[in-house]
Amino acid sequence: MKAPIPFVILLHTVVVHCQKVVSKRGSVEGCTDWSVDYLKYKVLLGEPVRIKCALFYGYIRANYTHAQSAGLSLMWYKSAGHGEFEEPISFDGMRMSKEEDAIWFRPAELDDAGYYSCVLRNSTYCMKVSMSLTVAENDTDLCYNSKMRFFEKAELSKSKVITCQGIEDYIQPGAEPEIVWYKECKPKQWRQTIERRRDTLSIKEVREDDIGNYTCELLFGNFVVRRTTELSVTAPLTDKPPKILSPSESQMSIIELAIGSPVNLTCSAAFGYSGDVSPLIYWMKGDKFIEDLDEERVQETEIKTIREHLGEQEVSISLTIDALEESDLGNYSCYVENGNGRRQANIQLAKKAELMYTVELAGGLGAILLLLICLVTLYKCYRIELMLFYRNHFGSEDIDGDNKDYDAYLSYTKVDPDQWSQETREEEHFALEILPDVLEKHYGYKLFIPDRDLIPTGTYIEDVARCVDQSKRLIIVMTPSYVVRRGWSIFELETRLRNMLVTGEIKVILIECAELRGIMNYQEVEALKHTIKMLTVIKWRGPPSNKLNSKFWKRLLYEMPFKRMEPLSISHEQVLDVSEQGPFGELQTVSAISMAAATSTAMATAQPDLRSTFHNSCHTQMRQKHYYRSYDYDLPPGGTLPPLSTLGSQHTYCNIPMTLINGQRPQSKSPRQQSLDEAHGNNAMLPLLPRETSISSVIW
Repeated sequence: MKAPIPFVILLHTVVVHCQKVVSKRGSVEGCTDWSVDYLKYKVLLGEPVRIKCALFYGYIRANYTHAQSAGLSLMWYKSAGHGEFEEPISFDGMRMSKEEDAIWFRPAELDDAGYYSCVLRNSTYCMKVSMSLTVAENDTDLCYNSKMRFFEKAELSKSKVITCQGIEDYIQPGAEPEIVWYKECKPKQWRQTIERRRDTLSIKEVREDDIGNYTCELLFGNFVVRRTTELSVTAPLTDKPPKILSPSESQMSIIELAIGSPVNLTCSAAFGYSGDVSPLIYWMKGDKFIEDLDEERVQETEIKTIREHLGEQEVSISLTIDALEESDLGNYSCYVENGNGRRQANIQLAKKAELMYTVELAGGLGAILLLLICLVTLYKCYRIELMLFYRNHFGSEDIDGDNKDYDAYLSYTKVDPDQWSQETREEEHFALEILPDVLEKHYGYKLFIPDRDLIPTGTYIEDVARCVDQSKRLIIVMTPSYVVRRGWSIFELETRLRNMLVTGEIKVILIECAELRGIMNYQEVEALKHTIKMLTVIKWRGPPSNKLNSKFWKRLLYEMPFKRMEPLSISHEQVLDVSEQGPFGELQTVSAISMAAATSTAMATAQPDLRSTFHNSCHTQMRQKHYYRSYDYDLPPGGTLPPLSTLGSQHTYCNIPMTLINGQRPQSKSPRQQSLDEAHGNNAMLPLLPRETSISSVIW
């Protein structure tokens, strides 16, 4: 469509403004000529047609009434061809008449074909545009002309609506048109999945037999108006790359030929329907196209269509060499492409030679093959053990992430007491006790556990993001409770955390503790896995995986940052509680101390008179070895805390720093820090606020 020319509606300025317009086509006798309009009128012999002056429908910002008010007159001319002599049209008022900004033919005849120009002008202003009209007869024994059809495409098994196009001029405003539909010019008993609605034919599910010509017919006075649409049906748009049929994609094809012999390599492929895009298939030698080889002996044939159905094609292309030479030997690749990807198949041309295989040569090759099979089998079965052995004896500690404080951040969701079972108890015991103890005390890693180590400095999400950023790995213990509660949501809400997962800035170790496929929102777990760039999934298979020599610990140790193990000397003073020996001998659990601290705190809070006793006993006993933080605690409306029996066997942490839990003594501190610690130590230990436990204690 041409760009509209500004037309000022104020009548007394119309002429002056339009005189400044410069035509893109030049001026003829001072008249701006916009050439031929893009809209072409086509009509069958004997049908009425209305040609509208295009100036009022895209070239000027005024209608016919405004132009008349401005003193402009509209004149019509006809010519046999564009640029030829134009003569004024005399209207008889019967078959051909001028009605406002249009010409009506009732009906059109073959002699009416040509170019019709409408000229809007007065003594100082002139603008012109032409419209083409084609009048033709129906094809033999048909109700349409094949050159005047509309074209539509529909995908197999999908819906399609066919519209009776170009009938707006034949429908009275507010009237319901009576339209009759035909297929191949014959009345048809339409199936139930095809509905006729006003000027449309709606096909709910397209079938292959819906291909054909659809004609809509309506009455306009004493005349019949027909419009025909050709519907072609295609296969659904493919979302896969083409498939090479020959040669094989999976392996290199080796062809041995004698020097001087002719060569003919043929590549065939199947292309799904990709719209109007032509199949793309070609040969290359190494990284060069065939036409770039500058060898007349080596030629690539045209693409040949073997078969085609509903837009899907099977095509082939051949590579020919008149006489094979030494320089022609090498690898040749056949490539096929579409908008969804590219595939290739490789052929190696080799010189044919007579080889004499002796018993010794065959035996040597067999022995080498057997050795390779044994090595591959050994590597497949003991890959982790071999890698750990090499790393422990010849590897060096990871320098990547040396500026980070922690080896791993541990994320886990606790189980509600009312949902506990034997399986969930084992998972809780593993996540809260066994996993931290083994990694920290047996292998010497430094873990960040939010409930134990997090010291709030702002919002909880910001604190978590800061701590994850200071960790070399992110360990997620994926349990059914973690999935149901969407424990990973914090990594999606915080932009920094999400970017770390997507870009691979931090490596994620996902420990699956149970079969999760039956859980309600398991599909979100799969989506999470696809989001994480550097992800390793490790299966924990219950108590058998707790043994230190199990595959689970070897796989986990392999994914953790490498550090040389140093023997840990755990003295009596460094052990938290000798009565809390874990299943690994020297490995200690913090649940007993945490529970004792929470129990004493709850009693001291519920009974103010016990607060000083608690402060002087429990606090004095621990202040020389441990540091902790206290919280203001709001008592419930009743003024008392729930009985300690309701705590069940949940793990309650009192935020003891990890260095002390691991049995390490605090380093010397500055006087200012010692004064802060002393002031901090004078506060009694109090439980966490509900808003803190609801976030930090349920989901790590």
